[in-house]
Amino acid sequence: MTWLDAPKAMVALVVAMLATLTVLLTVTAFWKISVHSAVTGGALAMLALTWSPLVWITYPVVAVVAWSRISLRDHTLAQTIAGAVAGTVTAGLVFAALSS
Repeated sequence: MTWLDAPKAMVALVVAMLATLTVLLTVTAFWKISVHSAVTGGALAMLALTWSPLVWITYPVVAVVAWSRISLRDHTLAQTIAGAVAGTVTAGLVFAALSS
């Protein structure tokens, strides 16, 4: 992507996604963390950093995704919270560091 002169934000997005995946795979080796909650939280973090902090008002969408995972009995509350935090923090920090 860098060789083809992709936009800086696009490179930051891909690296943030890979960093989040690394964290999730590491945790999942020992405990079933919610990847769905992580992806939703990470996506919102990157959108808020790209567009506006007002995007954070949509964070309840993460709770809806978490609820669906719990309702389907695929995850516990703790697993969905951990996923949301891991995705939001990892993707947000990596994206912020690389896109600025």
